[in-house]
Amino acid sequence: MQLIYTPKSHYARKDRILIDALGLEVELVDAGNVAEQDPAIFAHNPLMKVPTLIDGEQVVYESDHIAAYLVRQFDPQDRFAVLTTDPDQLNLRAVMNGVMAAEVELVMAERTGIDTRQYDRFEKFRTTVQQGLQWLEQQVDGLSSQPTYNGFHLVCLWDHLVLYDMFDLPSGQLSQRVAELSSLPYVANSVPVD
Repeated sequence: MQLIYTPKSHYARKDRILIDALGLEVELVDAGNVAEQDPAIFAHNPLMKVPTLIDGEQVVYESDHIAAYLVRQFDPQDRFAVLTTDPDQLNLRAVMNGVMAAEVELVMAERTGIDTRQYDRFEKFRTTVQQGLQWLEQQVDGLSSQPTYNGFHLVCLWDHLVLYDMFDLPSGQLSQRVAELSSLPYVANSVPVD
C-alpha cells in the first residue's frame, strides 16, 4: 500500500497516525508542492489533493474515507471508533474538518500573496476557525482521553494551527487533551515541522 501525502498535511496525518496505531506497512509518497495542477502527482486524484491511498488496484480519496477503508480491511474491532455512527461524534468530526478547511484556505491565500484581511470571505474563514475552536472547547468531554480517531483528528488540527501560527489557541481542556494524546509514540512520530 502507498499513501500519497505531504509531511505538513493535517488531513494526511490523521491517516498516518491511524496507520501507525494499527501497525500497518504503508509506503509514504510525498506529493511535493500541493499547488501543482497535475493529477498524476496525486495518484490521479481528480481533486488534486492529499491524501490518496493506493492498495493494489483500489484507490481511495479523502482522509476519513481512507481511515474507514483501512479499518474495514485491517481492524474489524474498530479500536479507534473510526466507523462510529454516533451523531455527537460525527458532529465533532464535521467541526474539526470545517476548521481545518477554513485554515487551509487562509494558509494557501497568504502563501500566494493575498492580503486576506481585505476580504470578507477570508474574515469568515477566521471566524469559522475561532468559533470552531470555542465550540470544541465546550464539547471537550466528547473527545475521549483514550486514543480515538476523533482524538487523532484533534491533534492534527491543533498541531497544524501551531505550525502556521495564525491564531491564538485556547489554553483550556482542549489543549490538555491534545497534550495527553501527543504523548503516544504513534502520534508523536508525525508531528509536522517547518
